Amino acid sequence: MDKKNVKILLVDDNDVTREVLRVILRNEGYNVVGEATDGGTGLELALKLKPDLILLDIVMPKISGTEILPRIRELLPDARVLMVTANKDQETITEVVKNGIHGYILKPFNAQKIIGTVEAVVAKINK
Repeated sequence: MDKKNVKILLVDDNDVTREVLRVILRNEGYNVVGEATDGGTGLELALKLKPDLILLDIVMPKISGTEILPRIRELLPDARVLMVTANKDQETITEVVKNGIHGYILKPFNAQKIIGTVEAVVAKINK
């Protein structure tokens, strides 16, 4: 799939993190179609925009990434989900893996890590 055709949704409560992700991804030619600051809004946008890839934070106000992940997987089974978080707790990692994430990016991250992980996931879309 061509990068410009890959629709990406960013869901993270940290404005700086979303901005950095947006800049990195757009500079690489990806199509960032939406952004949300909490899980509830993220789920609404995901259902509306039907992204190919969702970069989802775990810890957010109102509704966390771990809470909406099962709903995303149920309602948008073709969407790929990358967790982007500073949370290194083994229980949490086990839970999100069990719920079907396609990758995990630990904060702090750099552009190379984001691009490499996104490219690996995008390469599996439509295969």
